[in-house]
Amino acid sequence: MSNFSSLIAHGGSNCTDAEWDEYVCMGNVRDKETPSEWMDRIWPRLQYFRKNDLLSTESKKYLEARKLVLVPTLGTYVPAIGLAICFSCDQLIYTGEWTANIGNYNHIGMERHWKFSCSGNKYCGVNHDEYLKIMQKSNSAYSGASISTLNFDDMYALHRYKLWMQNAIRKIERAREVGRKIQPNKGRDSGTWDIGTVKKT
Repeated sequence: MSNFSSLIAHGGSNCTDAEWDEYVCMGNVRDKETPSEWMDRIWPRLQYFRKNDLLSTESKKYLEARKLVLVPTLGTYVPAIGLAICFSCDQLIYTGEWTANIGNYNHIGMERHWKFSCSGNKYCGVNHDEYLKIMQKSNSAYSGASISTLNFDDMYALHRYKLWMQNAIRKIERAREVGRKIQPNKGRDSGTWDIGTVKKT
């Protein structure tokens, strides 16, 4: 098999055939296995795949948990079960129940996590300078100075950066709120306080 054919067959990954077979099964949660047990079981090998850049194109940012289901007369299939490991914060994430009228629901759940609660920023994949360059291309297109060169990757990069900014803003707001709550109590554990008959030195 040529390198190109191998990339296609392995979802864009540089895995060997044996590694690909292992990787495909890695997301499968075993019977009677809890999500945490599943994560603990695959974690060492998952780190090997991540460290050596062997993840498939669609799994660069998270790994979906799946469950092997046997359907009489039809065989088996492995649907996603609403859980994933986020590679940005290395946490097990609940991505939500499947909704019939919403496609790609698992990714929607991950984006919700990145926007509201992810403690890392690897999912963004774009630094501030790269963001400004993409925005410059976008602004040039809107001003009529040139034909738009924004492709899907550019647009999705902007989308991820905005998710990161919203997450960062929420973290700052939470930190300020905590600071406001702590401020009135500052000093109560130091110095001398006289409150009626109570005295702390």
